[in-house]
Amino acid sequence: MGESVTGEEAGVPPGELQVLGPFRARRGDVDVPLPVGVLRTVLAALALAGRPVPRPRLLDLAWPEAAPHSGHKAVHVAVSRLRAWLRAEFPDTRIHREHDSYHLVTGPTTSTDAARFEHLVADGLDPAAHPALRVDGLLAALALWRGPVLDGHPVAAAFPTAVRWDLSRISAACALADAATAVGRPAAAVPTLATLAAERPTDEAVYASWARLLVACGRQAEALAALNTLRARLVDDLGIEPGPVLRTTFQQVLNTYPAQPRDDTAVLRVLSDPRGGPPSGTYVALFGARQARLGTPSV
Repeated sequence: MGESVTGEEAGVPPGELQVLGPFRARRGDVDVPLPVGVLRTVLAALALAGRPVPRPRLLDLAWPEAAPHSGHKAVHVAVSRLRAWLRAEFPDTRIHREHDSYHLVTGPTTSTDAARFEHLVADGLDPAAHPALRVDGLLAALALWRGPVLDGHPVAAAFPTAVRWDLSRISAACALADAATAVGRPAAAVPTLATLAAERPTDEAVYASWARLLVACGRQAEALAALNTLRARLVDDLGIEPGPVLRTTFQQVLNTYPAQPRDDTAVLRVLSDPRGGPPSGTYVALFGARQARLGTPSV
């Protein structure tokens, strides 16, 4: 018998169902049109779950307002049509029925971006790996994200996998910041942390890692501005005080200023209230004093 040939070796571009952002399907570099309506919702749920999904759960997700009278039959029809779509677009991927549940099983030439993300993160967090390779792996993993899981579709909230991937994304981003700084490549990680900070405007861990990266790039003023923006958001909008991670990072950023900064007004300006009010920072490097108290704490 001859050796088996995988789809990729036979010239078939790899396929991927992508859930780390708006739901889409790709074959190589080409978008594959997704089914619409109920079929798309069922496919998204199966791709997100990573395990068998009970038929009643699919029924609730696909028809959240009111299920059809022939509910169970409607799910069966939807799955049958999805199987036909998969045969045409991703022929190595199947929907298996297990008792009263359905399970999406990808083949050797098809995957999900979430599965790739988890694999890359595992490699990037491996302490035995070379630091430079860890940076490359984490950058590649985080680049797979195009926005919130399923772009915030309600299906995403129905499965714990979405929460797990989101938490893993934060951990990977913070680890990337540390690793990139350690190997002397902080600038490579700044765009990734900036994007995540924009998506998570009250995440103190993300902002702290972003600020440390900016300092490592010599951009202390931007780091202070970012931290003060977050501080104002927490205090003014949410009514909570910054936690120890943010306070410690703020002091670390201030400690990077020389004892006698040439541009005292720049330091004062970035510690000002984002709305244009008077300075609100606890400590600033001003007139040769590394710590000068200016009223209420900034962070």
